[in-house]
Formats: sequence, structure tokens, C-alpha cells
Amino acid sequence: MMNCEKHLNKTITKILFLFGVLVFAACTKEQKKDDFIARVNDSYLTREEFSSLVDTTSLSTTQKDQVIKNWIYQEILYQKASKKGITKREDYKNILKKSSYELAAAMLIEDYLSGEETNYSDDDLKNYFEQNKNYFRAASDLYLLNKVAFSSEEKAIKFRTLALESDWKKSVNVFSSDSTMLKNSASDLIEENNIYPAQLSRIIKEFYPEEISIVITEKPGYYSIVQLLSKFGKESIPPFEIIKSKIEKRFLAEKKKMLVEEYLKELYSQNEIEIK
Repeated sequence: MMNCEKHLNKTITKILFLFGVLVFAACTKEQKKDDFIARVNDSYLTREEFSSLVDTTSLSTTQKDQVIKNWIYQEILYQKASKKGITKREDYKNILKKSSYELAAAMLIEDYLSGEETNYSDDDLKNYFEQNKNYFRAASDLYLLNKVAFSSEEKAIKFRTLALESDWKKSVNVFSSDSTMLKNSASDLIEENNIYPAQLSRIIKEFYPEEISIVITEKPGYYSIVQLLSKFGKESIPPFEIIKSKIEKRFLAEKKKMLVEEYLKELYSQNEIEIK
């Protein structure tokens, strides 16, 4: 059954990207701006427009430079396409019209779903899980892991030593405010082919539950330690509590799909429709 939420997000992302390439450049004001970040001929990227493209507070300088470069490339391509008459072609106009219909429809459905509240309990999720267990059967070996990573090898070694002498949680609490701790993930269920680096993938197969790895250098300045909590073999079905978030996500997606179907039926009944 199609994941409705994922489909809607992909649809909106795809259409917005298309509009970003084909329309954003055309909508840029032609007059010269006094406060701009980049310019391609008579088209300007102002700071206000730049902020509307991305959340600048969460981007590094390198990422911001890449966004600006992408805008420049889009402008160059759009202006060249315009000079060649592409924006006046019927196929271009048809694509633009079709995209505007799809965008409006996707946004309408998104607005509709945002106003619909889905109430459910853990019992609802458990019942759904029991009725749809095959959806959650493992396609490969799964590993339930704790993982931390440090920018300092010395701190990583100290963390591991403390974890071995006491326990993992205590060690995490001790180092939780340490600025060199780059990552702290608990009870992550990971497929075998998604375990990185390869060195960890090889050694973890021989681990026993609660066993802690050596300090692994994933890349310069990134030192990680992993603890195996549990392993689930291929074709097995992990317990409800382990995959509850995955169950909940699928449950909600199906509920939203049903809401959309009911909404479409309602709209269908409200319009004059004729099929020949």
C-alpha cells in the first residue's frame, strides 16, 4: 500500500524544484538591487530572496556558497533558455501548466490533512502490528545499537573505559555535556548493509549482547564506539517496542491515505463530472 505522506512530500518537493528552476528566475525583479548577494546580468539574488530559499541559520559557509552557486547556474540556464525561445514554446507552457495544477492539488491536500486530527492509542498500533506483521519482516539482519562519536580520540577512549567499568548509560551521562561528543544515538535499529564503517560491520557480527566495540576511527577527527544491544536475523519480525516508531509512521500514512480517498470522493460528488 502506497505511503501517502511520503508520496505527497515527494510530489511537493519535485514540483517546487521544477518551479525553482523555471519560474524563480523569471520572477526576480529586473531593476538593480543595492543589497544583493549575487547577480547574473540583470537578475539579482537579494538577501531577502536568499533567506526564502533556505534556512540560512542552519547552513555552514560552504553550504551557503553552494546554494548561491546553484542559483547562479539556474539563472544562467534560464536566461539562455529564454534567449533561445524555450519559454515561449508550447511544450514549455504545457509543462508549466501541468506543474501548477499538480502543485495546487498537492498543497490543497496538505492543507486538508493538516486540519484533520488522527486520534489513536498504543492499542491501535499494537492491533495494526498484529494484523500486518509481514510488512515489518526483516529483509536482512538487523542490529539494535547504541553509538557515540567524539572529535577527540582521548575522550573516546575514556568514554569506552568508563562504559566497560560501569555501564553505557552512566558513561553517556558523564560525557553528555562534553563538547567533543559529536553523536549520541540510543537503541537505533540498523540494517546490516547500512552499518558504517566496514570495519564495524565485520566485527559486530561476532558481538554478544551488551558488548562494546573498540574505538573506531571512521574518518580523521571522528572516533566512534558502538554497543550491540540485540540482533534480529533476516526474515525475523522485531518486537513491537523496538519498531514502534516505524509501525506508527506506516499506520499514520495509511490513515492519511484513507482520509485523502474520502476527501476525493466528497469533492467528486460536489462537481458535475461526465466521462465519455
